[in-house]
Amino acid sequence: MSIKTKPASRGTRKYAGKPGRMQVADILLSEDTPFHVREAYKALRTNVMFSIAGDNGKVIGVTSAVPGEGKSTTVMNLTITFAEIGNRVILLDGDLRRPNIQRITGAESGPGLAEVLARFVDVEDVVKESVYKNLDILYSGVMPPNPVELLGSKNMEALVDRLKERYDYIFIDTPPVNVVTDATVLSRLLDGLILVTRENSSKRDELLYAVNRLQFVNAKLIGIVLNDKAFHVKSSYRYGKYKSYYARDYGTNERD
Repeated sequence: MSIKTKPASRGTRKYAGKPGRMQVADILLSEDTPFHVREAYKALRTNVMFSIAGDNGKVIGVTSAVPGEGKSTTVMNLTITFAEIGNRVILLDGDLRRPNIQRITGAESGPGLAEVLARFVDVEDVVKESVYKNLDILYSGVMPPNPVELLGSKNMEALVDRLKERYDYIFIDTPPVNVVTDATVLSRLLDGLILVTRENSSKRDELLYAVNRLQFVNAKLIGIVLNDKAFHVKSSYRYGKYKSYYARDYGTNERD
């Protein structure tokens, strides 16, 4: 499936509820997002729901082979579409090394997933309500010295089990598969995993290597999203390509 994004409404919307404030970035779905873009995300939502329905699945991970493929934008917009039909949804920023969800939403920094897993804070105290109804977010928090150990810990497993009691769906944004082992470690907790790739970005061997790594750990790979693909629409619509705004360097300003 092809996912395209464009700038949303100009200006920012802020939420001042509990706890903290949050802004909506230009790349997120809004009332100004073109119809075909919203429909692409809705189609992706339907495919994901059917892919995990047989196992009563609730936990979905989103990753990529390499940095800059748009995985964080994809998972953020996907959670929005899940929440807008009445599902209680939470998004965990599991990219503890190079978190991006906070930048996308414009949220203030503070304790998050890392502190919860280290038992410095309780999850109830750091989960943020988003501007989107039914959608909560648990940001990454301060980068820990041992990300993979935290994500593979019993505390992470207990957290997911706890969140299952409260939410209909749990989404986890994970680091690129070919860069670190975090995504493969998390795969045992997932009911489904989506691999995001950007057209003309990932090389074929990079994508195949990512798939092989996921298959080796028996990850439940339910699909690959082809992001930022050129599209052709008929009638009064136009040719175009909606690109997200990212830098390519994963170490500074990543495109995810």
